[in-house]
Amino acid sequence: MAKVFDATLSSLINLRPEDWAAFFARLTGIPPGRAEKLDTDLATTVQADEVFRIHGTEPTLLHLELEANPRTGVPRDLWRYNTLADHKYDLPVETVLVLLRPKAAASDQTGIYRRLRTSGKVITEFHYHVERVWERPSGFWLSSGVGLAPLELLTDAAKDNPEEALDKLQECVSESNISDKAKSDVLNSSYVHCGLCYQPERIIKLFQRCIMKLSESTTYQLILSEGEVKGRHLEARAILLRQGTNRFGKPTSSDAAKLESTADLTTLENIADRIFTSTSWDELLAPL
Repeated sequence: MAKVFDATLSSLINLRPEDWAAFFARLTGIPPGRAEKLDTDLATTVQADEVFRIHGTEPTLLHLELEANPRTGVPRDLWRYNTLADHKYDLPVETVLVLLRPKAAASDQTGIYRRLRTSGKVITEFHYHVERVWERPSGFWLSSGVGLAPLELLTDAAKDNPEEALDKLQECVSESNISDKAKSDVLNSSYVHCGLCYQPERIIKLFQRCIMKLSESTTYQLILSEGEVKGRHLEARAILLRQGTNRFGKPTSSDAAKLESTADLTTLENIADRIFTSTSWDELLAPL
């Protein structure tokens, strides 16, 4: 994936792949079963976004392709990925195009791709599923598994009251049975992907409010206990490195050293607040 936000979304999928596989298997009618993530390199220069083998009564491949930006020609790419996956694994493939925002929708994404002869007769007809994340009703993604819960913030329903949507997401994540680190990763992913729908200033205010609410909770105070402080610093630096690389590319050795040497958690949080307003590593790390 070489598209904006994809690295963070891929991390979210890797955090809870079973949630993503289970939801989209149901959507496409694949019989339920254990999900196994597969190698997405389908040819020397061709790589799909996500491929799962669903070990149900009728083993089937589930192929997910995620788009945040508009471009025509995607259905033809999906056909190619589908065919290559079928050939590589010798199993039927269900393909889902997951559109993350209205801007990503293009006129040729109808769910059917046809290759025609010059005479107009059909050579091949390929059917795929289209999931428009923003069209789902309030609460839909929260109830689809904690791994998909951050998609709630991308819905039209959430845009009417993003503060309430974030509160519900935070509650969903807090009540889940995943580790504290995984909970943090889910919320961090939400922070990045809000950039698909909201202006940087709005995102910063939303998550500052989220952090304030967390800081009042008993769980958060326990996380900040003396034995966890070092881990919090390491986690904060890792998140900044990942988000910064997504936006500005790989940091220079000097920039990486500056980030590594920053031991003050408040400073790291202040840098995180500037991630959407900065245009380079130099600007992001200017105060250091």
